[in-house]
Amino acid sequence: MTNIQNKNLQTALLMVATLGIMSGITIVSSLPLISHTFSNIPNIEFLSKLMLTIPSMVIALFSPFAGYIVDRFGRLKPLYVGIFLFIVGGSSGFYLHDFYVILVGRAILGLGVSLIMTSSTALIGDYFNEEVRHKFMSKQGMTTALGGIVFITSGGLLAQLHWSYPFAIYLIPILFVPFLMKSLYEPKKHKHVEDLEVEVKLLPVYLTAFFVMVLFYMLPTQFPYLIVNTLGGKPQTIGFVIATAMTFNALTSMQYAKIKARFSYIQIYAATFTLFALGLFIISQASSIAGLYFATAPIGMGFGLLFVNTNAWFLSRVPAHKRGKASGVLTSSFFLGQFASPILFEPIVSAYGIQMLFLMVSLLSVFVAMILFFKSKGNL
Repeated sequence: MTNIQNKNLQTALLMVATLGIMSGITIVSSLPLISHTFSNIPNIEFLSKLMLTIPSMVIALFSPFAGYIVDRFGRLKPLYVGIFLFIVGGSSGFYLHDFYVILVGRAILGLGVSLIMTSSTALIGDYFNEEVRHKFMSKQGMTTALGGIVFITSGGLLAQLHWSYPFAIYLIPILFVPFLMKSLYEPKKHKHVEDLEVEVKLLPVYLTAFFVMVLFYMLPTQFPYLIVNTLGGKPQTIGFVIATAMTFNALTSMQYAKIKARFSYIQIYAATFTLFALGLFIISQASSIAGLYFATAPIGMGFGLLFVNTNAWFLSRVPAHKRGKASGVLTSSFFLGQFASPILFEPIVSAYGIQMLFLMVSLLSVFVAMILFFKSKGNL
């Protein structure tokens, strides 16, 4: 493979990586406006959060089957089908203005994302060895964060014009497809072998992916209501605050290969949960929008490493013949955490408020960081 072909290959995979962050964060700024527009629907504030979590539920349920499809039919066909479903389902809110019909579109989006993420994770494992993979995943983390900045900011600005306009962003992948078809190739198939020992070995990775996403999805599901309803901010403020955090996310992600060369997976997790705890504590004490910006550095830096570290840890443990199925289960774990996040936290928010939720999770993160710190003499 020539340098140009390798560069195009990596660029194509980075384009695909942006779709994962686009799937949820793009419409975050529209949530309070959707609640207002459909205020005649009972419990609309909670139901509006399903705009983010319905795709997550579908992804969580379908991704293990997507893993089977990827192993059975190859990586690229499921990838392209997933992109088609992503475009159709994701953009539905732009031209369909029935709340429940849009929820169906969000479910179709979830089917697409499950195929996209399962295929792309398997492709990364197929294309690169571990050393190259860590370098690529640094780029992937940075690109995902930068994509998040573009999508959350664009979504916030478009939401000011009309709540439905951010849904048009889901049409962008149409532009990706010709380049993907030119740059990606189907890797050789690996014969699938059932291996219970591998499944047990991967269980801690799956549980970590679930837990990480439960915490991460506090931001897009709870943050808009904290900013607009509690602190009196505007919808575009949501985008600017989260985009600032994403900037720190990008700067930290791009250093992952260097960080991993010096520290173990568990040591990186200990550091990231410490940063996350600090950021959540600052949010819990904020009395103004300005105060939230002080939390963006630790929050962004923490998540800049969490997702990259989890994916790298996973690919270091899964053998070639298990990549499709295992990637599906990993995707399911991530998005089951997304779906569960607002459901798990809603009782706390109802009883104590959003800022108390952030304080409680901050204390939990400190506890997790301490456990990981004491375990860090070992090596994952």
